[in-house]
Amino acid sequence: MNAQRSLVRRFVDTVLVGNRWRTFCGCSQATLLERLTEALEDHGLPFEIDERSPSGTDRFLYGSDADGVRVTITEPSETELTVVPVTADPVSRTVLSMAVREDVRERTTAGVCLVDVSPLPDDEGELAALMRTVMDRLERDPWDLADHPRFRLAVVQRYKIRAKWRYWSRLDAAGGSVSTSY
Repeated sequence: MNAQRSLVRRFVDTVLVGNRWRTFCGCSQATLLERLTEALEDHGLPFEIDERSPSGTDRFLYGSDADGVRVTITEPSETELTVVPVTADPVSRTVLSMAVREDVRERTTAGVCLVDVSPLPDDEGELAALMRTVMDRLERDPWDLADHPRFRLAVVQRYKIRAKWRYWSRLDAAGGSVSTSY
């Protein structure tokens, strides 16, 4: 039974992740970047940080008015982690702009960011350990998005986000293989 469950998890990981891991996180961009840089320093991984302007798609789909931040891990293999702030999708923004004041809308839609890890290295063990450290340092689970208007009714999307975050927990830090723990 465990072997079948493991096989299903690997299949889901392959379909959801592939060679690029991209999902939402239930904390602000600043919080995630703070925890990420702390974890990078603790793991002794060399990295560089730079800002990037959000693309037109990021601005339209995610309401990203602020700059995104790209953290490039330079060794053992080059991997980029891009963190973009997210407010709400176009429909939610339109409805909220008609229904609530701007300060209430900003407070309601704050606290979510989009995290993109690309490309995934061949040996993901060190990256998995780093991501688990970041997850452990967050005040709540990164997939906890049920209070955000964008995800309140999106049950399937929240399940997909949780599966993507748990991907890092299933990787064995020693060999990059799927673990049965967590």
